[in-house]
Amino acid sequence: MPRTDPSPSVPIGPRLRAARLAKGLTLEQVAQRSGLDKSFISRLERNATAASVASLLKVCAALDIQPGSLFDPPSTNLVRSGEAPSAHFGGWGVRDFILSRGLRGELMLLRTEIEPGGHGGKEPYSFPSDTDVVTVLEGSLEFTIGETRYTLYPGDSLTFSGKEPHTWRNPGKSRAVVLWVLSPAP
Repeated sequence: MPRTDPSPSVPIGPRLRAARLAKGLTLEQVAQRSGLDKSFISRLERNATAASVASLLKVCAALDIQPGSLFDPPSTNLVRSGEAPSAHFGGWGVRDFILSRGLRGELMLLRTEIEPGGHGGKEPYSFPSDTDVVTVLEGSLEFTIGETRYTLYPGDSLTFSGKEPHTWRNPGKSRAVVLWVLSPAP
């Protein structure tokens, strides 16, 4: 499947690099702490590659930062349709849009477009959030939490702890559009 990952309007690579340098860490140290390849981390810092959700979380854990800290909130909470800043939290065939700017860690609301076959990564991941809610607006989403698999259709919502290992994919032949609410924001 060809990659359709967008160029995020909030490039996280330089922010990851700044966090690493601020903590006085080398690429090698971050690689050792995260269990990821040094060259991968270097490419990620240069925005030359995308990461799975699990890989991004491993890098953030190695840097001892929250993933949400990679995105600066603006001075207003109003996000108009079509003007939501894009981000890339990981995965393939995925476009994420931040709808909840400026809430200072209370919650995060994302709109995600997932192309057919798009997914959050083959390995399950967890977020440091107590409660996650995913609602399908268009298409379908197959969600796996532990050993349990759920298939969600338009109007369906699933609530779970973000700390539980999970993964998801679009099994359909059309784009899926979903809303995610994470509380507190990672």
